[in-house]
Amino acid sequence: MVAVSVVIPAYNAEKTIKETIDSVLAQTFQDFEAIVINDGSTDNTLNILKAYSDDRLKIFSFENSGPQKSRNRGLAEAQGKYISFIDADDMWTADKLELQLKTLESNPDVSVVYSWSDVVNEESVLLRQGGHLIRRGDVFVDLLLVNFVESGSNFLAETTAVRNVGGFDEAIVAGQDRDILLSLANKYQIDVVPKTQVFYRKSSSSKSWSSNIQRTRAGIEQVISKHSKVRQGLEAFQKKGLSNAYKHMIFECLNNHPSRQKGICALNLLWMIIINDLNFITKGAFAKTIARTLITILLSEKLSGQLIAQFPKIFDITSVYGYFITEKYLVSKGLN
Repeated sequence: MVAVSVVIPAYNAEKTIKETIDSVLAQTFQDFEAIVINDGSTDNTLNILKAYSDDRLKIFSFENSGPQKSRNRGLAEAQGKYISFIDADDMWTADKLELQLKTLESNPDVSVVYSWSDVVNEESVLLRQGGHLIRRGDVFVDLLLVNFVESGSNFLAETTAVRNVGGFDEAIVAGQDRDILLSLANKYQIDVVPKTQVFYRKSSSSKSWSSNIQRTRAGIEQVISKHSKVRQGLEAFQKKGLSNAYKHMIFECLNNHPSRQKGICALNLLWMIIINDLNFITKGAFAKTIARTLITILLSEKLSGQLIAQFPKIFDITSVYGYFITEKYLVSKGLN
């Protein structure tokens, strides 16, 4: 029996799968199996996988059925006491498993450990730092408010714990990683390795952008609605959690290759933020967000891009992340 099972769902990942696999095989902790679920890839993914001769790498191929089904298939095959998941375009630092496992084994009350994540582009160049939040213990409410784990390629957990919560909910259309983390957080204690160990890849492609953002929104609304019902008195948390999710999505709309379509989507998200967090309109980030939204809608991509580049302080919407509502904020305001 190996100590850790690493599950890697892969669909048409020929551009990134090697970098992902290499980052897993290069771990300083070596007692693991790497289970790749080839989800009906039609490109060169399977040939790239077959070129490896490492006995720890186990490859299973199925007809295409989506990442959550693939993760559950990997979970079913897992032999390790602990389990971690990584998408086929993300990467780990070499000490990821080692430090997470040390944290788990040093605290018998903890069943799940996460690390900090940063965002990279298609060329693996750093785009931005993640939130780098530290949360320990019963983190359920904080996780309902803010997805501080940030990536499904992050956590290490006891395999029995993941199985006890039923694995990945295949009815969730997006945000399955946050869904399973909330299920785990509702039953188990969580700890953190306060170090960047996960690199989440963000594509700059605009293809299928509209359907992706709509699916993301639908998924996060499913997740927050579902988990707001598992404990009593979470009505205020549900609204703030939705507001935070919409703030993250509006940043993604406006910060990456802005277009009129994205501006219209951002305007709708801005309205949803106000419905769930009216106080946001009093913040400086609101003025910057609405200004950037309007120029994105009214001007051409070229002109809006030039204006943003010329006046970066006016149109910088990074500060929207500063207005995420956390549990500590709610406690201070007597809203919990």
